[in-house]
Amino acid sequence: MIKHRQSTHPKTKKPRYVPDLKHDLASCDANYIRFLRLFPSYATEDALSFGLEFGQATVEIRLQVTERCPYTTFVDIRVENEGAYLSSLLWPSLTVGLYHDLSTAEVLAIGEHQKLRQRYDVPNESMHHPDEKSQVNSALGELLSVCIERGRVLEDVVMGDR
Repeated sequence: MIKHRQSTHPKTKKPRYVPDLKHDLASCDANYIRFLRLFPSYATEDALSFGLEFGQATVEIRLQVTERCPYTTFVDIRVENEGAYLSSLLWPSLTVGLYHDLSTAEVLAIGEHQKLRQRYDVPNESMHHPDEKSQVNSALGELLSVCIERGRVLEDVVMGDR
């Protein structure tokens, strides 16, 4: 009779990530308030740019309204830097949905990845973190807060006919 050797390390399954909906909704609600402080004229203007200075370099944050509906506005947020000083600073574009009837704002897409899910199983093909959507909404809040505290509005230059 063959006896199977039992492992001394019992296999324990890692608990599945459970989203903290109260925290996530509070984060999205705060982002909506931050966005309105930053871009109060979003209903009539299509774009707004902010400059953030880091030493000798300037980072530009551009808010571009892409679609307006009665209760929803969609905005693309891009972060661009000038020069080699901040060349290591990479920030993907964000697509944000502003839901005016709910007074909340959430990141809908990051970079080329559309439709972020509330939770991802691990491992997954795209290597997303289990709480990726929560992290991205928190990062949006930090970006908007920095723009409110340290940003300066950049004037768009309109080139006339020569």
